[in-house]
Amino acid sequence: MASAIEGVACAGVLGLAAAMPAPARAADDAPPPITLEYTSDLLSDVSGGTRRGTGWLGRFDLILDKADGFAGIAGAEAHLDVMLLHGTRFSEDISGDAQVLSNIEAPRAIRPFEAWLKLPLAANASAKAGYVDLNSEFDVQQVGVPFLNSSFGIAPDFSQSGLNGPSIFPVASLGLVLDAGDAEGRAVSFGIFDALPGDPDHPHAFLPGPPGRDGALLVGEIEQPLSGAARLRVGGWRYTARFDRLGGRGRGRGASGGAYALIEGRLAGREDAAALRGWLRAGFASETVNPIGAYLGGGLAYGDGERLIGLGVAHARLGAPALAAGTGDHRAETAIDLTAKQTLNRFVAVQPDVQYVIHPSWRSDVRDALVIGLRLHLTWSPESD
Repeated sequence: MASAIEGVACAGVLGLAAAMPAPARAADDAPPPITLEYTSDLLSDVSGGTRRGTGWLGRFDLILDKADGFAGIAGAEAHLDVMLLHGTRFSEDISGDAQVLSNIEAPRAIRPFEAWLKLPLAANASAKAGYVDLNSEFDVQQVGVPFLNSSFGIAPDFSQSGLNGPSIFPVASLGLVLDAGDAEGRAVSFGIFDALPGDPDHPHAFLPGPPGRDGALLVGEIEQPLSGAARLRVGGWRYTARFDRLGGRGRGRGASGGAYALIEGRLAGREDAAALRGWLRAGFASETVNPIGAYLGGGLAYGDGERLIGLGVAHARLGAPALAAGTGDHRAETAIDLTAKQTLNRFVAVQPDVQYVIHPSWRSDVRDALVIGLRLHLTWSPESD
């Protein structure tokens, strides 16, 4: 299977490039722009959870982008992101929740995260291949992106599938994404990814691990604009490999797949000014092999590009097999995230945050957790000087 995954991603890009007409040379042959980003969270469990405590965690990214004309191909884009991860495993060691309070929490590591090439196929179609963050293309909750809780990036019914998650932070895998759209905003996307990103036995490793060890992950999504400023996304995913059934239920192994629907948009205000936006996302996963069988989340956010205040709720439900197998003794874990973001200047933004988790990790012996935090985001690029 390793050769199949590598062949699809690598030969796909080379074949698409070869099939294109002789490309025009890009006007700008300057080196890729550099962006440096550092995101740091200081979190404190002030009540409940596994134990009271404070933790500091951070993510540093060195990003290189060529937005147009990579390798002399008009419209081609290239992207490289190398990151350093450090700090406390806060949800794992302190708050004890399953959905993960901070979306930058991960085992310490220095590694390439993304490295991909994107080629235009037609006026409104493209192909992206390489090491790709699946969540940059699928199950993107755009209104929820500023929140700290991980469930508002990619929801846990999807993110906690597979042997080491899908191709998302903190380890991306080799993949190929095709997408097409029209002038009215309708779009369709399809992706095939190596099903096992990284090496679960070596979470601090620099390299992402050899591809094709456990089949492929197939993902598809359609997008439909709705009346006003709202849009609807519907997606589905499935692994080609089969997995052990939870608790040994039934015979043999089971399939892993799921589906989701997301509606979000502007509820009041203008697009170019402070506005109230909201989103609602629901999904399910094969509960015979995945602990989280269903998820419902969403929220509201008010603000503009400089400041924002928002409230989000993430409700993750165990499937019946996981409940019977003793994963937890409560059906649901619910996280409530109240956040506010203020951009101080073009380099610095600060974000106080309060989260309350009901039944962390679905356990009755862990009290509801109250966590307060502060996020600091630093960014620099040559254009910002």
